[in-house]
Amino acid sequence: MNDRDVRAAIDTAIEHVLAERPQLDFGAHERSTAFRLAVHMEPLFPGWNVDCEYDRDGDDLGKHLAGIRECSDKKRTDAIIPDIIVHHRRQQGHDHNLLVIELKKNSECDPCDQRKLELLTSPDGHFHYQLGLYINIAGGQFARTWYENGRQQDNPTPVGR
Repeated sequence: MNDRDVRAAIDTAIEHVLAERPQLDFGAHERSTAFRLAVHMEPLFPGWNVDCEYDRDGDDLGKHLAGIRECSDKKRTDAIIPDIIVHHRRQQGHDHNLLVIELKKNSECDPCDQRKLELLTSPDGHFHYQLGLYINIAGGQFARTWYENGRQQDNPTPVGR
């Protein structure tokens, strides 16, 4: 899948979440929204695995990201668990890591998630996801900020009602 296909698939999945009836309560924990989004993403990424809160690196237990511990006084380790990933399970590297997503509610910018997405998409990093995405969910809007090659690619763009 190319970048345009990935972005279109995410837009479609968001529209499907917003069209659910009864509508999801966006006041619920972000994990609820992440799960519903992943459900709608799965058929849009044929040949890829879509997982929530996945804590593996290939066959190794746990994902560790050097440099993430310093982003917050509350963070005590380099262990990470991304909200959603699109990947090939039990594989590693750029060709097997398509997309990593972090979601927050009512938070235009989370410095730790921003740093995590920069590191996870860095071409010099271990994971080198092809794309990263930060989604801020506020008032039924899904503001999206994309990352590629360790850098933020654009300003947040909203999808929603």
